[in-house]
Amino acid sequence: MTIEYEFRRRIDDVIYRFAPDGLVNGFPAWKRVDLDIRLIRHADKGWCTVDSAGTINGRPWNVEPEEQGAAPFEGEWVSKKNDKSYVYDLVKLTDRSAAF
Repeated sequence: MTIEYEFRRRIDDVIYRFAPDGLVNGFPAWKRVDLDIRLIRHADKGWCTVDSAGTINGRPWNVEPEEQGAAPFEGEWVSKKNDKSYVYDLVKLTDRSAAF
């Protein structure tokens, strides 16, 4: 079964999909399908999104790393890039066709 994630931006309903992308730091990782941004478990910061240089640009809102589990935190996230910030909902998708 393949697990993918979507970030759904609240202000305008833009959706960014993330597909499986191997392991990072011993945890599964996902890559945005249209851009070089990854959803990873950072050693100190917990689940976050990072750009190609490894700079953190998104994190769960009000959830400390020690409160996060082995899978990405589903719920409210915030991102910051330059002077812009957005609120997203992270939603887990399961490809049921992979189970047949």
